[in-house]
Amino acid sequence: MKLKTVSEISISKDMKKYYGRETLNALNTFGNGNTPHLLVKAYGEVKKAAIMAQQECFSLYDDYLYSRLLESIDEIISGIHIDQFLLPLQQGGAGTSLHMNINEVIANVTNEKCSSTDLHIDPLEDLARFQSTNDTLSTAITIMVYRFIESTENRIIDLQETLVQYESKYDDILMTGRTELQDALPITLGQIFGGWAGSIERDRWRLHKLKERLRTIALGGTAMGTCFSAPRKYVFKAEKNLRQITGIPLCRSQNLIDEISNKDILSEVASGYRLISLNLRKMINDLLLYTSSMCGELVHHEVQYGSTIMPFKTNPVILEFIKGLSISIKHESSKIDDYATEGQLQLNPFIPQIGESFIRISEMTERALMSLTENFFPNMSINKLRIEKNLIASPALINTLRQVIGYENVKKLMPILREKNPDSFHSIKKLIAKHTSLTEEFLDKWFDPSNLTTYSNMENGE
Repeated sequence: MKLKTVSEISISKDMKKYYGRETLNALNTFGNGNTPHLLVKAYGEVKKAAIMAQQECFSLYDDYLYSRLLESIDEIISGIHIDQFLLPLQQGGAGTSLHMNINEVIANVTNEKCSSTDLHIDPLEDLARFQSTNDTLSTAITIMVYRFIESTENRIIDLQETLVQYESKYDDILMTGRTELQDALPITLGQIFGGWAGSIERDRWRLHKLKERLRTIALGGTAMGTCFSAPRKYVFKAEKNLRQITGIPLCRSQNLIDEISNKDILSEVASGYRLISLNLRKMINDLLLYTSSMCGELVHHEVQYGSTIMPFKTNPVILEFIKGLSISIKHESSKIDDYATEGQLQLNPFIPQIGESFIRISEMTERALMSLTENFFPNMSINKLRIEKNLIASPALINTLRQVIGYENVKKLMPILREKNPDSFHSIKKLIAKHTSLTEEFLDKWFDPSNLTTYSNMENGE
């Protein structure tokens, strides 16, 4: 497929163009893709920290020019000039085109503000002083991904708290527990929610730890981490400024060569998201079974018509939506592993692509978590009659009697119960009492959820 040239790209003729020649060249090379604001914002914060450090250390700019320069960067950070960032993140050059784009826009916006004076900003001589694409873009990606983790962490906390609430709410509802899709032993519905909460709690813990791992930055390392052309006092000042601007506890890496050339930390973060997707997928698979016609113990509310031919059918559309997102998250995370592996020598040129994958992963994870916490669980209902019916008809209750009447006697009892087909707890207890030495009084205590779903608190036969 032939890439469109700038003249063929649909850009409003009324839009004032603050980007310059190098951005136009990149548009001709890579096409129009629109750089996401989240990355532009983070990159603007990096540039602001660097410019402030230049001024604070060396007083390079006239006071009026410096004020207009910061004002221009703040406008970019706020999103006012987002229409000037048209580049896709699928590109070559390790993000140099992105760096030139932001430098050109900052310079031209500033120069317009200073048009009545002789003051002037150059996108390379001034805005790339003591900096390289390799340390600044890498730092911007780190900031963006750190914010993704913070946002996802809040969503994970919401889901964990929801699951814990259901764990408490349904702690007295006894139902059939299943292993290998076969009825096994009784369990409470609350315990099922507690099991899901456990995996989500680990996701929460992992995200918290990943923030600590991610907070090192490459700023000041310039092209290869050797700090060539960057004065020491500038590097330390830029690092301090960036912490204050972003509110993130960032710190300069103690091994800047490693920070620029290796991206396994970002791969590790992606693995954290991959594990979230796997845990969500396991939970969704369970919920699809519990809400299915075959099981029917939980009820997926009707969101929309389930069929164009069958009037009475409910599709589990929310659960299927989340499952599809989980699969996509897993594979998008795996792409980051490949991008991280493909760096050569002192630079990984795929940092823009890594950033794009993280944007997709974050968006999909947020949508999945929000859909589950805000759309599915609040509208989910339980079918108590179906829960009881399934439990009475299954061997789960009878399997618990192995402890009091023995393995072989349970094997003999089950065919009798299946033949009689009891339809309530009362009738099943009467049948068991009739065909064993156990009394109904004993069975009342034995089948109590507090006895069947926790440490044993009854002696055999008593």
